[in-house]
This record gives sequence, structure tokens and C-alpha cells, in this order.
Amino acid sequence: MRDGDGTRDGGGESGRTGAERPPRAGAPKDEAGSWDFSALEVSGRMPVTNCGDKLTELTLEPLGEDYWLRPGETFIVTSYGDHGLGHPFEVQYWPDSISVWCTSWFGTVSDDDGNQLSCGHQRPDGAYPI
Repeated sequence: MRDGDGTRDGGGESGRTGAERPPRAGAPKDEAGSWDFSALEVSGRMPVTNCGDKLTELTLEPLGEDYWLRPGETFIVTSYGDHGLGHPFEVQYWPDSISVWCTSWFGTVSDDDGNQLSCGHQRPDGAYPI
């Protein structure tokens, strides 16, 4: 059962058991940085660099989370848990975007300094009109 902040009831003073859940899509930047994945096994890390001259979308699948790379910028995609398929990532490229599929339980995106990023990081105005 989950209590009001989305964590499982019980399990010590903090009320947390096991590993923290990944940030939800659209979570504020400070929320994304608050999750602790240290108890989970990292099955792979992959740098993704925008070598082009314009803003490029990085989509983390299967949830469709979007992160936007400026020219020359590098993000690190980390896959957590058993990937089962023999590889932790599948990558698809298009002219203006890159999709990374984590074949494990889930993945995260961080900047080159290791700061975890939230869905929508650097998203340009009007990228996804409602």
C-alpha cells in the first residue's frame, strides 16, 4: 500500500521500503533529483551527444519522456535492472530526434555532470502543442 507521498508504508523511520520509484513524467526538476537509485543494479550507461547544429530531442522509451540536447551537449542514459534481451538499450535515429529504448525495468537521463534530468528538460515552446 502507498501512503500520501507515493512511497510504500512501513520499513523504518522514513516509511520507505526498498528502492525509490523513478520520477514520473513531467516531474519538476527538483523531484527528479530526489530519487535514490543506489540500491538498483545499473545494467548500462550510454552517452548521447548532439553533434548537430540545432536542438535535438532525445526520447526515453517506453514512456515517451522527452529531453532536449543543445548542440555539443551530452546526456547520459542509464538503464536499471535486468535487461534480459542481451543488451540494455535499443537506439533509433531520425533527422531531428533520437529514441532510446531501455530494455530493462526503466531508465533515467542525466546531464554530463551526473545531475538527473526531468522529462521536458529544455523543451522548446510549442514543441508539443495541446
